[in-house]
Amino acid sequence: MLTHSKWLIRAAVVFSIVGAILGSDMAGRKDYSLIPVHSHILVVGWLSLYAYGIFYYVFPQPQKLKLAKVQAVLAIIGALLLPVGMLLYNQSNNPLTTILFIGGGSILLVGMFLFAFLVFFDKNLFSKK
Repeated sequence: MLTHSKWLIRAAVVFSIVGAILGSDMAGRKDYSLIPVHSHILVVGWLSLYAYGIFYYVFPQPQKLKLAKVQAVLAIIGALLLPVGMLLYNQSNNPLTTILFIGGGSILLVGMFLFAFLVFFDKNLFSKK
C-alpha cells in the first residue's frame, strides 16, 4: 500500500471519530449550532479522505506519483483547516478566522482539482497491466 494511501485512510478514521464525538456531544447537550462543522468533518474529512485513500489503494501506480502525494497532503491539510476555521469563525468572526476558513476551503478545493486532473489525465491509472 502506498504511503499516501495509508495516511489518507488513517486521517479519515481520525475524522470519523472526531465527527462522531462532536455529533454525540451536540445530541447530549441538545445544542445543534455546530451541525455545519460536524457535517464538514464527516463529509470532507471522513468520506472524501477515505475515498481518496481507497482510490490510491485500488490504482497504486499513478504516472504522476509526486502530484498524487501533493494531492493527498493538500486534501488532509484542507480537510483539517476548513472545519477548524468554521468552528473558530462561528465562535469569533474576525479576519484571522475568516482567512483560516477560506484558506482551508481553498486548499481543499485545490486538492480536489488535482485529484480530478489525475483521474482524467494520468494514463497509468486505468491502463491494463
